[in-house]
Amino acid sequence: MTEIIEIETDFAVPAGEYIQEWLEENNWTQARLARAVGVTPKHVSKLISGARLTHEVAIQLELVTGVAARIWMGYENTYREDVARLALRHTLEEHVEVARAFPLKDMRTRGLITGNLRKPGEVLMELMAFFRVGSLDGLSARTQPVPAFRQALAHRVDPGAVQVWLRLIEMELEQTEPLDFPFDRDMLEAVIPDIRKLSADYPEDFGARLVHLISSAGVRLLYINDVPGARVHGCTQWFEGTPVITLSTRGKDDGKFWFTLFHEIGHVLRHAGNQMFVHADSGKRTPLEDEADEFARDTLIPPRFLPELRSLKSKTNVRAFAHKIGTCPGVVVGRMHRERVWDFSYGHDLFQKLEISDDEG
Repeated sequence: MTEIIEIETDFAVPAGEYIQEWLEENNWTQARLARAVGVTPKHVSKLISGARLTHEVAIQLELVTGVAARIWMGYENTYREDVARLALRHTLEEHVEVARAFPLKDMRTRGLITGNLRKPGEVLMELMAFFRVGSLDGLSARTQPVPAFRQALAHRVDPGAVQVWLRLIEMELEQTEPLDFPFDRDMLEAVIPDIRKLSADYPEDFGARLVHLISSAGVRLLYINDVPGARVHGCTQWFEGTPVITLSTRGKDDGKFWFTLFHEIGHVLRHAGNQMFVHADSGKRTPLEDEADEFARDTLIPPRFLPELRSLKSKTNVRAFAHKIGTCPGVVVGRMHRERVWDFSYGHDLFQKLEISDDEG
């Protein structure tokens, strides 16, 4: 979990207020303090009203009051920071439309931010802290479509929600230790049959088993819950030279899950490099996405079985066929829908909902 930067105060307290407190506690007048420090009474009056406290005067205050100069300067620095923060917050309040581009309710539920649109400047500063950007322009850039994202045509996709999901991946990667093994293409290809077997009869801990199998080939597998509006299923990227596959919980039925997993494995095997691939609801096509789809299709249901698949008429036939080729009925139904062998409205009861966990403890 990332550290939340909370913007709590709606006011700034100048160092002069602490000087006034000291005077009251010690029954000193401003004139007496001015004589002792070696400044004019007017200077002390201005300090109490919020004038800047210098290092020289802070040292003189230390000698007179016994309060360390670093403490006086701490008050001063905090005040100046608060003034700047409040000024930025006030400026940001005019840009509430930027905050609206992000799934604020979901982010609050996850504990990523605490603010809301009643204080737009505050929530915008929290969003900037979450994305680690120091300007409104940097935050606004996070509301633009991700170049790697395959935009859905049938559904509206919120770029801000996609960016939040991708940032959650970054946060997870920033907190994880490097894998014990470097990426090994041959090893990944070697464990594919074992991964595929899990699609036929997966135990409760299949999520952890997948993490173990894939990590043995030097590939990291993450599960990051879907962010409303993102409509993402998975993502492949390279982090410090390590391939990283991330799966969301969107469309948690087994057909989508296994297809997405092998789609992402296809990217790792065929498109190694520094690109990012984000897999979502079908829509805009690219050659690289087509290649990853082809890999997933042919791995889950080898081409030699296609004639038989296209002849399936009943749910009983589907179950028997899935058992024969060593996968789950959901994978078969999903393929039949894409091949338009069956109408999309038929066969949904053959999908199994998944509860995914990588907890090995």
